[in-house]
Amino acid sequence: MMKKPVIGITSSSVHYNGHESSMLPISYCDAITNAGGLPVIIAVAPEEMAEQWLDVCDGIILSGGEDMDPYTYHEEPHPQLKKTIIERDQFEIGLVHAARKRKVPILAICRGVHVVNVALGGTILQDIESIVPNCIQHTQKASSKTPSHSVKIEGNSFLSTILGTQEVRVNSFHHQAVNTLALGLKVTARAHDGILEAIEAINMEEGWILGVQWHPEEMGTNYQMDQLFAEFIKACELGK
Repeated sequence: MMKKPVIGITSSSVHYNGHESSMLPISYCDAITNAGGLPVIIAVAPEEMAEQWLDVCDGIILSGGEDMDPYTYHEEPHPQLKKTIIERDQFEIGLVHAARKRKVPILAICRGVHVVNVALGGTILQDIESIVPNCIQHTQKASSKTPSHSVKIEGNSFLSTILGTQEVRVNSFHHQAVNTLALGLKVTARAHDGILEAIEAINMEEGWILGVQWHPEEMGTNYQMDQLFAEFIKACELGK
């Protein structure tokens, strides 16, 4: 049987039952398994260990989670900043650089979009609601399986090709967004209030990067979101 591509998925650090523990919603693993990959959970580690993870992973998913520490993009904390774990930030920034160096595909989800952007020199809008006038709701109250708002997708983007559309409804669980976009990336989708909702590498042949601000892994059997994971697995197989 053909070996499945190994997909490393980043996790968060939480205090559970008196112990520091790694935490990752099972939906990430399910999405990768269903798409034909072998999921491996990556615990937060010292930054210097990032390179070694690329010895065993054919692809990396940067998962959702906490806010990034503004120190990582040279800003002071906004009053609405939520929990941060700078050790996670530094480790995942290291993963981005290591993956870019080896041309290992990266799929960035929610917080993961921010990690990629900061790693490559961009900045983060620290609180949408208090900074952006007339913004829509980006932290939905409905179930995670339920789309809550629409995003417009650039017609000439790789994302548009994957999803087969230039507008899609997505779920939404973020209070931050990309502010200054890093060099080497391009915007591929925005919400109707202008908030950036997806990015990808300008040149995918130099390093496959695709990031979405929503949570496709939580959207159940949504065909378009399944295609997103299928395309990621295909890129990981080609790079093996």
